[in-house]
Amino acid sequence: MWGQESISVSCSKFKQIWGLSSVFRKHQSLRMKLVWSSLICVLIPLVCIYMVTDYLTRDLILEKAVGSARESLNASSANMNAIFEQTLEQSNFVLQNNEIRQMMSADPDTLRSAKEIIQYNRMSRMLDDMFVLTEYLKVTLIGKNGFIYTSYPYSDFNPTTFYNEQWMSLMKQIQPISTYWKAEHDTYYNYSDKGSTNWVTIARPIQSTSSSTIGYMIININERKLRPYLNNDNGKEMMLLDDKGTVVSHADKARIGELTTWWKKDGGLDTVEIDAEKFLYVDQELSSNKWRMVSIIPMKAALSKNKQILFISLAVQILFFTLFSVLLTVLISKLTQPIVKLSAFVKGIGRGQLDERSFIRGKNEAAQLARTIDQMLDRIESMIEQITYEQMGKRKAELEMLQAQINPHFMFNLLNSIRLNILMQGDKENAELIGSLSSLLRMTFNRDNEFIPLREETDTISHYVTLMNFRHANQVRLEMNLADGSAEALVPRFMIQPMIENAIIHGFEQFGGEIYIGAHIIAITGTLVITIKDNGIGMSPENLKRLRETAYSSEQIAEEDRKGFSGIGLRNVAQRLSMIYGASFKLNIQSEPDVGTEICLEFPLDDGKAGVENADGNLGG
Repeated sequence: MWGQESISVSCSKFKQIWGLSSVFRKHQSLRMKLVWSSLICVLIPLVCIYMVTDYLTRDLILEKAVGSARESLNASSANMNAIFEQTLEQSNFVLQNNEIRQMMSADPDTLRSAKEIIQYNRMSRMLDDMFVLTEYLKVTLIGKNGFIYTSYPYSDFNPTTFYNEQWMSLMKQIQPISTYWKAEHDTYYNYSDKGSTNWVTIARPIQSTSSSTIGYMIININERKLRPYLNNDNGKEMMLLDDKGTVVSHADKARIGELTTWWKKDGGLDTVEIDAEKFLYVDQELSSNKWRMVSIIPMKAALSKNKQILFISLAVQILFFTLFSVLLTVLISKLTQPIVKLSAFVKGIGRGQLDERSFIRGKNEAAQLARTIDQMLDRIESMIEQITYEQMGKRKAELEMLQAQINPHFMFNLLNSIRLNILMQGDKENAELIGSLSSLLRMTFNRDNEFIPLREETDTISHYVTLMNFRHANQVRLEMNLADGSAEALVPRFMIQPMIENAIIHGFEQFGGEIYIGAHIIAITGTLVITIKDNGIGMSPENLKRLRETAYSSEQIAEEDRKGFSGIGLRNVAQRLSMIYGASFKLNIQSEPDVGTEICLEFPLDDGKAGVENADGNLGG
């Protein structure tokens, strides 16, 4: 029933949410979409919270009610057990007392002797001290030999009447140390007090040393002594039931003796139905006599708190939802105001109004976006001006380039004509010099291919050495050994020339010498190894260390490193090859004073063509 109620409530809530979603679809502005989205995102959790709270609090309230009833039941059971166990302890003392056994085992004729009377009086005082005279406890000792002791006067009740009780015949069948429990309802210890008719009877057989039954001990406890421990409050009803489900003690005296049909013999926690009304059922078994303390709680009374909690919770949620809706609408209107301005500004840009600016300021995302758009517009205007300027410069450069193309062709043709004229006059040496100069200049001006075969690079080096030998007084001998097909390997242009230039200018110091250029390919790794070695003056260890440390440095090149034909120093070559080949490039420099310098370059063959795009052709001087 509760599940159907929850489902119906949830369905009605979701219908309301669906109606809100239809309103959400009708509005197109961002502000209203944000408002309705936020409200729906809050309303859905509210409905879920209500459903979960209804489900969970119901169980929690019931568990709390059961827990409270169990605590109260445990306390009452402890008091009941204390009364019954104390009574059993006292009865144990009586059953084990030798004087009482002797009195009940004595010859009936001797019970009236002076000795027995004295012993009986002493025993009576002892029992009177043990069982304090009270209206809640009545003790009776009956011997088969006629011995009788009572803690009450015979005028209140005749103890021989117990022999007429039906349960007295059962005393002969129970075990010697067992106890018979019974809830009496018609025993009157005081005929003038008809309100004391409900008693709990505890009967135990008294045995002699030979284990034969010689008498009985009967203890009656007034039900009114048990009644105060039955707490009936907040709709809770507590009672004491015997092993047959009969009410032994109850706050309502009229319920005593009632046989319950809903009693659960096995105990446990469950619900019972009494007169078409559901109750929570909690019981606790007494350790003294296996009777049960039972507490029943009306389900409606237990769930009334749950209804109250749900009502208060729903009222608080509705209040906060209303406040949140108002606050959310105000905040969203304030937060989306820059977005509205930005939207109008972007529409103006779309119409071509690039000279306008948003002037939206703040630290929110919309303001940051507006500033970014303003900066973007500034850069666009700057780029338009720059492109216009560059286009004008490009047209001018194209005209100048067309004019400049005439000069190299004219120069190469003129040099070839001079070389032929000198050669016709028989000056073969000068003709070769002019031919070398023409080839070197042609290689220098031709920058179409960043990568050339190693053979062309060494040819350029040969022309360069020829011209340097003509320029300087020294004579440099060049030896080359391109092995293993390395002559056709692609290498960057003017890669070796800076090392040859340094060897001629700085390595020989105007004296002759030898320069060896060797190249080979490592087939396993596909690596090209180029070695440049001279027999010049070499370098000191300090200079060699400094050169190794600064070979890959990107600092400004010193003026002394810019001397020579190309203006590219060893450091420029190392940086250029590092940019092309990355970590695959290796540079090794060895030098000894008065012995010479050896430079070894290693880089992969396959990366040569791929590195064309990464090569910086402007590293040349």
